[in-house]
Amino acid sequence: MRRTIRFALFALLLRAALTQTQPDAAEILKKVGETYKAASQYEFVADATIHAEATGADAAFHIFFAFKAPDRYRMQGRMPGVTLENLDLGEAVIVHDGSAVWFYFPKSNRYGSIPASASPAGASGDLGDLSPSAMDHFMMWRYRGAADFTDNAKLLREDVIDVAGAKVACYVVTVSPRRGSAYTWWVDKKRYRILREDRAGSSTVFTAIKLGEPLPDELFEFEPPPGARKAEVEQ
Repeated sequence: MRRTIRFALFALLLRAALTQTQPDAAEILKKVGETYKAASQYEFVADATIHAEATGADAAFHIFFAFKAPDRYRMQGRMPGVTLENLDLGEAVIVHDGSAVWFYFPKSNRYGSIPASASPAGASGDLGDLSPSAMDHFMMWRYRGAADFTDNAKLLREDVIDVAGAKVACYVVTVSPRRGSAYTWWVDKKRYRILREDRAGSSTVFTAIKLGEPLPDELFEFEPPPGARKAEVEQ
């Protein structure tokens, strides 16, 4: 009888301890926001799959993106069917070096540039969707603002996923921004970085993440490849 009672008490204490050590969704999202807000320079490598309902086909994306405040970024990769500012980004390199945005299309071996001073009317002194502030916002807004999504957030489960050949323990959290569809995030339990992001029709895995680590200035420089032809850009 005493052994049975001791075992029951031990089981209750163990269950209570496990409950206390598992954070709730709000605590996880707060730490995610703090982690991403602290980074004024960062680098991502991501592989994404997007499902097109109209055709039923899946498109595979591979993107490298680096940003260094206040006004430098580099984006390159394979983005089939994507356009930005009337530019076909099926395969592209886009670099903002602080004074101009450069773009290069490997398939046609063509390049061009737009000076940062050539701002469209009403764009608040930037290059619209190609400006450093717009690109930074596009990449980071939901992560920096993760703590604002706690109202409908849920901790679904814990999981272990394979990222770049390594097994990483994650919290799986679903969040619902005020606009757009819900996200499901796989959050690294130790570093509070989002390693996978799913939403309706798409799934993205971040295979490499650098937050706050110094990035070389050379990364944000552009030199036209040999034989590349310059394209005139309408401003």
